[in-house]
Amino acid sequence: MSDTDAPRASLPRGARLAYAAAWAVATMAYAGLFAISGALGHQAVLGALASVLPNAALGWVSLGLARRWPWPQEPGPGALLRPLAAAEGVALLATALWWMLAGWDGWIRTHAYRPPPAPIVLWQVLINTIIHLALLGAGYAWHNGQRARESQERARRADALRVQAELQLLRTQLNPHFILNTLHALLGLVRRDPSAAEAAIERLGELLKFGMSVEQRRSDRVAFRDEWAFVESYLDLERLRLGERLRATTGADPSALDLAIAPFALQPLVENAIVHGIAPRADGGALFVSARHAAGRLRIEVCDDGPGASEVAVLASPRQGLRLLRERLATLYGGAARLSFDASPQGGLRAVLDLPEDGPQEPA
Repeated sequence: MSDTDAPRASLPRGARLAYAAAWAVATMAYAGLFAISGALGHQAVLGALASVLPNAALGWVSLGLARRWPWPQEPGPGALLRPLAAAEGVALLATALWWMLAGWDGWIRTHAYRPPPAPIVLWQVLINTIIHLALLGAGYAWHNGQRARESQERARRADALRVQAELQLLRTQLNPHFILNTLHALLGLVRRDPSAAEAAIERLGELLKFGMSVEQRRSDRVAFRDEWAFVESYLDLERLRLGERLRATTGADPSALDLAIAPFALQPLVENAIVHGIAPRADGGALFVSARHAAGRLRIEVCDDGPGASEVAVLASPRQGLRLLRERLATLYGGAARLSFDASPQGGLRAVLDLPEDGPQEPA
């Protein structure tokens, strides 16, 4: 996991106040120690500020190292060495700033520059190292906890969206109009061509079987070859209804079929093209569905030669299916999926679905 994937949320106001309060307590503790050692009141305060201010100012850097180098998500034996070395570097920088402030304080009091003795410097290096390693650990605790909360939220939203998608599937793909139109076509086909009617009934059974399988497994991952076969069955039934008015061409890379994909990711795009770009026209239209696997991505295109529409108009449709699909994919793929709409080379609408080859994320 790269730092671009790490949580970017800033610390809440309460955490920032707690951070400031902790350093205020540390300042009072240092001032008390200096006072016990015989320093005057203002000298104790100045000495405490010299010890605390560099660490307080640079502490945000140590806290942020966990976001820069996530662990244990980042693989490799050196994954933790980098933030540890960086935290030690911050501790040395804080020590250098303390050394300068302590020398400046001595010059104010005696008008002579007297750097702190070597044993005191080494002790300060040790203390600052402990402080910044502790801040690094606190940063990992915060950011890893944030990732866990975001993962749980993604899983919760994915479950809710899956239920919505299944209901949407029942209301659209398997709505009464679709079933009645298919059965009406089958009635006529039974008399004319019983073998073709039998094949169509098998296709309808495959369509229903796929939906039931996804429902029973409660999984957000299916083999793309199964999703592709589902869409082919859907197209066969639409051909039964529309006849020669539906001129569909499909093609997929063999390697694409071996990938995983979110269920019902492709079919809504095909349905949208048929319902809006082909079925309303007396002479029908052409549909082109392709899937390509390259450069670690799965690119799916669904094009029609209908009247077309802008992306804004597509996503503002009262049907809501494509807007739901985009939101569902964004959740399941952790923001790595892209669904866009533009003009197709045939003059109609082109839907482009660009997905990572490793498929949707599994809920944590």
